[in-house]
Parts: sequence; structure tokens; C-alpha cells
Amino acid sequence: GMTVNYSGTGSSAGRNDFINQTVDFAISEIPFQANPEDGSPPERPSTGYAYMPIVAGGTSLMYNLKIGGKRVTNLRLSGEVIAKIFSGQISKWNDPAIQADNPALAMPDRSITPVYRSDGSGTSAQFTLWMSKQFGNIWTQGMRSQFPQINASFKGQNGSLGVAGYVSQDYGEGAITYVEYSYAMKSGFPVVKVLNKAGYYVEPTYQSVAVALMAAQINPDLTQNLDGVYNNPDPRTYPMSSYSYMIVPTVT
Repeated sequence: GMTVNYSGTGSSAGRNDFINQTVDFAISEIPFQANPEDGSPPERPSTGYAYMPIVAGGTSLMYNLKIGGKRVTNLRLSGEVIAKIFSGQISKWNDPAIQADNPALAMPDRSITPVYRSDGSGTSAQFTLWMSKQFGNIWTQGMRSQFPQINASFKGQNGSLGVAGYVSQDYGEGAITYVEYSYAMKSGFPVVKVLNKAGYYVEPTYQSVAVALMAAQINPDLTQNLDGVYNNPDPRTYPMSSYSYMIVPTVT
């Protein structure tokens, strides 16, 4: 007979609400931050807590792209190209690096619109952590819960619904965003097949995520070290795989 109310306001808000004791539990893709990137005080709850991994998934790259009026559904990208798109170094869909990943497609001369989370987001943190670990010479800003607006072509939207909603509109043609796979599926839009360490382009299905996370290292507090996931040599893996924590009180 217990009622549970949950509001998906983003990982940063969830951690702050737990600290302020306005919620009984919170959800976050990353643990409490000792040195928040915005210069705010360390995130230190005054009550006991534990991290409980509750869901695994892949950070997907949902996109809206057409060639000759027909929607592209089989886009492939390497990690290097993804990092260059979201750091503003690649701005056209017909860039030679994108064309090299997609030799069977005649990529259009259209500008890329990267869409990012404007709110404090664990998805932003996971995505930027992957870019900084794997392509630190391209993405030089480290892990960021608050994704920066790189230039005027980048569009910020609030929440997963916001970024997925922007990409799925007619005016979103040419756009790409990072979002949980379920939002892309619900919108009916495709996601990028990402090049893994074995040289295969893979979608973030539950199978490819499960295989990838077999290489995760679990810290004593149940937080995750994903270095092995990013570099998992199994050809079935999706490299941007991770899991979320429920932050639960250990005292009542």
C-alpha cells in the first residue's frame, strides 16, 4: 500500500535533494562529487547512505538525418568522430571523417546540430567521462555534469525528454544528441552504431551493454570504474555502457 513518488529532475538535482533531505532516495549516474565543477561546496550528505546499482544501459546517440528525403537509419561513427562533433571540430555531415565511417552513404552537405542537456545531468557526466578517457586530446574539458555550450550551433534542452524531443521534430533534421536508448526507441528514431575496440559498429542493445559491463571494475562502495568497459575487446560490446545508482539511506 506504499506510494512512491519519483521526479526525474536530473542527477545533480537528485544528489542535492538527498543532501537537503527533501527526498527519501535519489538516482544518479555518478556518485557525490568532492569537487563540483561549478565551484560549489563538496557534496556531503549529513546522514548515512549507500549506492545501489539499479539499472544498466548505453548512452546512445540519437539523430535525425535524411539523404534525398529518406531517413538514415544505419549511421556509423567512430569514437574519435563523435568526440570531434561534440567538441565542435566537425560541423558538417559530409565531413570526410564521417564519410569514411559510412562508405555506403552519400553524406549530405548539411550542418550538424549537436543537442546537449542544459540541466545538471548524469548522462552528460557519463558521456563526457567517456570522451575524456578515450579522446582526451579532443575533448579536453573532463567529466562534466553541466555540458558547456561549445558554440552557437549547439542547442541546449532540459532533460532527456527535451533533447529527444528536439531531435525528433522536423526542425531537428541534422541534429544529434546523447540520451538513454529508451528515449530514442520511444521517439521512433535511430541511434548511431558506435565503433568498439574490436573494430565493430554496435548499437546499445541490452545484450551489447551486458557484455560490455562484464569488464566493469566495482569499487568497495559499489561505484563503477568503466575503463575496462570502454576498452573491452569483445566484438559484441557497446563501449558507452554504464549503470545508474539509487542512493539510499542506511539509517532511518
